[in-house]
Amino acid sequence: MKVVVIFCVKAFYDDLKQIYNKAEISAYSEFDVKGYTKKKSDKSNTSNWFGSGKDHYDSAATFTFLEEEKATDLFKQIEKFNLSIKCCSPMHAYVLDVEKFI
Repeated sequence: MKVVVIFCVKAFYDDLKQIYNKAEISAYSEFDVKGYTKKKSDKSNTSNWFGSGKDHYDSAATFTFLEEEKATDLFKQIEKFNLSIKCCSPMHAYVLDVEKFI
């Protein structure tokens, strides 16, 4: 079993819901996220997660528990979406193993 965690800016929230529907994911949880970042400096090795120096960004985070095949399909759809946008705030997705659950 896998847990898929996805972060997106609010502007892409409806797109994320469409991706869940297309992947036939019937159950997921979500919560609002307020993201903060400093502008990238020349000394920083990390990219600016949210794309500019704005004070904060309203985002959404979702997670769902899936069998590996469904998790892989969902991840591929997120990749496809990110390739289709001409923007600096792609969705961020993580597929993690679930070692135990009750």
